[in-house]
Amino acid sequence: MIFRWKPVFSAGSFFFIDSIPAIEDNKFGKVGIEENVANLKDVARLAGVSVATVSQALNGKYVNERTREKVLKCAAELKYYPNKSGRTLITGKAATIMLVVINSRGHADIVNESTFFYHIIQGILKVVEKQEHSFLFDVKNWEDADLTEYFTRRVHDRSTDGLIIIPQYVRPYDFLSALGDFPVIFLNASDVTEQLNTVYIDNELGARLIAEHFIKSGYKNIAIIHGPEDHYDGIQRKRSFLATMKSNGIDVPEKSQIYGDYTIESGHRGAALLLETVQPEAIFCANDYMAAGAMRCLKERGLSIPGDVAVAGYDNVELSQAVFPQLTTIDGRMHDLGIALAENLFKVMDTGHSPVNIRLVPQLLKRGTA
Repeated sequence: MIFRWKPVFSAGSFFFIDSIPAIEDNKFGKVGIEENVANLKDVARLAGVSVATVSQALNGKYVNERTREKVLKCAAELKYYPNKSGRTLITGKAATIMLVVINSRGHADIVNESTFFYHIIQGILKVVEKQEHSFLFDVKNWEDADLTEYFTRRVHDRSTDGLIIIPQYVRPYDFLSALGDFPVIFLNASDVTEQLNTVYIDNELGARLIAEHFIKSGYKNIAIIHGPEDHYDGIQRKRSFLATMKSNGIDVPEKSQIYGDYTIESGHRGAALLLETVQPEAIFCANDYMAAGAMRCLKERGLSIPGDVAVAGYDNVELSQAVFPQLTTIDGRMHDLGIALAENLFKVMDTGHSPVNIRLVPQLLKRGTA
């Protein structure tokens, strides 16, 4: 299901695009879905200017500022909203961008089961509002037989002017053939065979910061609860954390490594297995949800945090400050990622600038668990 948001610029908030104004009386009779909706001619008549002047004023073209204010006032009085379908026919632009997150069947649905993407979307919407565009959001699966056809439709149906794609998992990007030179930007693309426009958080640096913090704290018996084996963020975090440990003479054997699926329950299961086998001094969890599950497991067994076992997470979602002690974690800057994705997509749309390769730097947040 595709969701669409449209900014309400006067209020700075958002509503679904299919919202309609209430029926009210004005100088031209009732305006609403039962009677004739106000149009450009109505606004021009009330403002005492030409239709062309109204169009220019509403579309940001050059007109006298006093005239623009008068037109905007009349448009507001008449509850007039520009017809986006008509504008699309004239300009060839939809004034809309779209976010597509690609999940994988058999893995936890972290779109619906976590707040991770909420913060990214909030960052995108901040830019969308400023640009006076609408926003579409959809979730697909890598296993969808029509994935390439899906992107072909998105490119050619003129419903959007640009795409933000979050592929998440390491897969062949076969759908790239459908995109052509359409404006697209990726979040943390794993396919580096193409010069793709991409924005990414430096996952390897974030994992290294946690590893170095553990080492400086004097921990030797260290364990890790990874994300899914084919999730690109998890792969990067795993690789960097283990490499940092190895370069500092600390071995993290296979028995000290558990794979989770970014959920609280998988963190709980992973911690239980680690306690039965290696009794670690410190556990790095590849996201905050798994860290919260690990903490619950430790407390159920009467262990203190960080006195008996230290715990660290990754992402800095709200949950990291709701647990007690508050979770030491990496700020993954999701809101900033959303802003960077949208801002750079608009640059690609406006100027055709390519390739884009934007790196955001994560930050270690030292709190009470490690």
